[in-house]
Amino acid sequence: MIVSGAVIRLNKRLKIFRKEKLKVNTVHINAKRIFFALFIATQIVLAAGISQAQPYQTINTENSIVGDDLSRTVTTVQSGDNPLNRFRITEVKKADLSNQALKGVILLLPPLGSGFQNYEVGENGDYNNSFVAFFARRNFLVFGYTPRQWSLTAGDCESGTIDCSPMADWGMATINSDVSYVRQQIVAAYPDLKIVIGGLSMGSIAAMAAINAQPNDYAGAILIEGTIHDPDANVRAINANFCSNWEALLAAGVYYDGQSGPAIKALSQMAQVAPNALTVFPGFPPGLTNHQAFVLALSAPPLSPLAPRPNYYNLKGSVVEDRFFYANEPLVHANLATFFDYAPVRSLRDLNCGLAGETTYTNNLGSFTGPVIMFAAGHGFGSAMFSTAQLMTSANVTINSNQEYGHVDYMFANDHLHDLEHPIHTWLLQKPFK
Repeated sequence: MIVSGAVIRLNKRLKIFRKEKLKVNTVHINAKRIFFALFIATQIVLAAGISQAQPYQTINTENSIVGDDLSRTVTTVQSGDNPLNRFRITEVKKADLSNQALKGVILLLPPLGSGFQNYEVGENGDYNNSFVAFFARRNFLVFGYTPRQWSLTAGDCESGTIDCSPMADWGMATINSDVSYVRQQIVAAYPDLKIVIGGLSMGSIAAMAAINAQPNDYAGAILIEGTIHDPDANVRAINANFCSNWEALLAAGVYYDGQSGPAIKALSQMAQVAPNALTVFPGFPPGLTNHQAFVLALSAPPLSPLAPRPNYYNLKGSVVEDRFFYANEPLVHANLATFFDYAPVRSLRDLNCGLAGETTYTNNLGSFTGPVIMFAAGHGFGSAMFSTAQLMTSANVTINSNQEYGHVDYMFANDHLHDLEHPIHTWLLQKPFK
């Protein structure tokens, strides 16, 4: 979830690669001497490759039962020597289900500002009503990635209690590396199961980056309202400015945003405990109540790095009517309560620079041959999702679109089971796991 149209028909391009003959020049060499040198060099390269390919170590593993009969395993993994570089892998499945009965693996990547817990929030605080439980109870194995900022609490970085300089590198490249490791662990434990990767918002973007980097590693992708490809010139110009600002902050040694997460959580809290009190939060028009301010923040945000397209909003609503039109508000509040206190500037930079035209994480999408299901909200990434689908020239892409929805209305709609979970379930059985 990032806080703060019409289908585009495009002609697909067929890429034709020309094969050329390999020319080989032959010279006379001392075979024994060269063979020995190559053997030594190969051992050095292999040793270096192994050390670089295995920078991760398991710190601990915790097991529990949730929703009465779902097994939940959380593994904390550290990359390198700095304990701040720790992320989490969560595995959820029916406790009494054999591996042979599992239909496949769903690997979920989180929205910006959150972790796997984003998908574990259910109505009325019931885990059984969560996105994760929906699929685990239907015999899917659900894995999730929680990024490295999970352990930080508000003030840790600003006070100097923790050296947060490692956050300088916490962008899409780091997420890609971590997710690749997660996939390796899944394959090692469940070698016979296919893996579908996906997520909401930045989770969709990270999943897109994963299939872009390793198109043969996944059986399919679930992309819910998140992309960093938009050919619209206006959107690119807007985000080029945001991109430059983030790069300037990184150059100046500013590696984190420690304000947005705590602010939206505080506003959400006040909208619940004192909804009719006049808001004291800065930046809102005078005379608004806390609840009206909350509705305004999510339904009519100004253009910003976290609302990066014209007419973008998170949830469709009305400040005058003081309500959201489609969202289950208690579910929204419960979700926001799980947000982290910090967001890495590098991740924000990668979001806006991608929307400005950078192709680092989208330049190989045409190589992905698995099925893809997309959800496009008219007032979220909307038409950009359709444009992204046009990059996937080798994939079978299914797009569900609602022009009235805001960026996260699909996930938090009162009828989200009908709009999101059931279409995904049907698609999984008909496409990647058929």
